[in-house]
Amino acid sequence: INAEYGGYLPKAVKPLYREQEAQKKRAYAKRVIEIEKGSFSPFVLSTSGGAGEECGRVMRTLASKIADRHGNTYRETIEHIRLRLRFALLRVCLVSLRGARTKINYTPISSIDINLL
Repeated sequence: INAEYGGYLPKAVKPLYREQEAQKKRAYAKRVIEIEKGSFSPFVLSTSGGAGEECGRVMRTLASKIADRHGNTYRETIEHIRLRLRFALLRVCLVSLRGARTKINYTPISSIDINLL
């Protein structure tokens, strides 16, 4: 979410996170639980670097489990997870702005059959 967006300015940041988490739960939780037989925790991040409550909970749980499994400290593990997340988000932003480096083979529009009947 972009907390600096004009419509969000009168609100505090924490209620914005809760609102976005609730919106994502309404949209996806039922399908994930019933069809995929899983659990759903929305991963809400802001453009200024903040994270929603459930996002933080998921990262803490993940870091704790990974630290126990590999014998690392919790602090090292959570730092590593946050670092990997930052680089993944940076990569997504760069690809969306610059485009992918792989060459895409476009089909010329003249060779597409648009006759649907």
